[in-house]
Amino acid sequence: MNIYYKYRNIYFYLISVFILFQLNSAFAQGGISWRRPLLPGGSLLEYNDSQTGQLSIGLSYEHEQLDKAKYGDKFIPNYNKERTDNSSLTIITSYGITDHLTLSAFFPFRYILNQKVLFRGQNEHMYHGGKYFRESYGLGDVILQARVQRTVFNNIPIIFGLGIKLSNGKINMTDQFGERISDNLQVGTGTIDPILSIYSSKDIKQFILSAGIFTRLTNGENIYGYRYGNEIQTLINLDYIESPLLYGGIQFSHLFSTRDYYEYGKVARDRGGQNYFITGKLGTKATDRLDFEITMQIPVYQMLNESQLVSPLIIQFGSLFRFESWLDILVLF
Repeated sequence: MNIYYKYRNIYFYLISVFILFQLNSAFAQGGISWRRPLLPGGSLLEYNDSQTGQLSIGLSYEHEQLDKAKYGDKFIPNYNKERTDNSSLTIITSYGITDHLTLSAFFPFRYILNQKVLFRGQNEHMYHGGKYFRESYGLGDVILQARVQRTVFNNIPIIFGLGIKLSNGKINMTDQFGERISDNLQVGTGTIDPILSIYSSKDIKQFILSAGIFTRLTNGENIYGYRYGNEIQTLINLDYIESPLLYGGIQFSHLFSTRDYYEYGKVARDRGGQNYFITGKLGTKATDRLDFEITMQIPVYQMLNESQLVSPLIIQFGSLFRFESWLDILVLF
């Protein structure tokens, strides 16, 4: 058998990886900043059913631009024309230890840029004012997770997840004057935090109805005295799966985050709140082992603590490849 034909799915996936990295570079050149959940998302690509010995590798690219200011649930003027953009490319790996136990790892590569116009006297290094930029980039905090699947009632699967967010991401990035930039613009958090989740789904004719709860609990302050608030995210999905080529769906989600604290106990007034989102999803099965997915998330209601920047739209691209055997992996090398 022709070796290209035998491993054409793998070659196709490598081309897809290259394209996604090019997309990431293009967006990064335009600038990026961050105030997204510290949890892994709820994409179909991240919750595929693993089988014993099956390795899955996925890519998830996400971009958002925060340039609107809100106080509570009201829009307010953005006098400094502040804008923060966030771009991240996450590598997702999953391996089925058994048909009921899956180990996963999330490797997020982030590029963050914050820019605003300073008025006279707002910054001692730029007394006369002007455009002020802050950026950070690199590997963010890695997430390791184990998921156990059990069935209840009439064969309804329930997936319990237990994970940990590491503290490997940089938290010491500085601006052009050598001053450390704020914690919420760093690619890492500086703390090791537990992550818990529960996820379930039910087939209803040509649809899948699923729901999940994900939470991250902050484990103290980082070395600079900053403590991120806890987060809990709930979501409900309705996905159409009848077509052998295309699938799609809609997701309703709620994100609640408590306030952050700085300098070992001072309240960060412009952090935390409640966000309600609606997300549209569209995916395709390019082959029996290769999936692509795009999602677009829109906030429908937000009640924030004091003034914060928000994004009107969050776009995510994803792909997933399932390796059938270790030979598929070895052939790459």
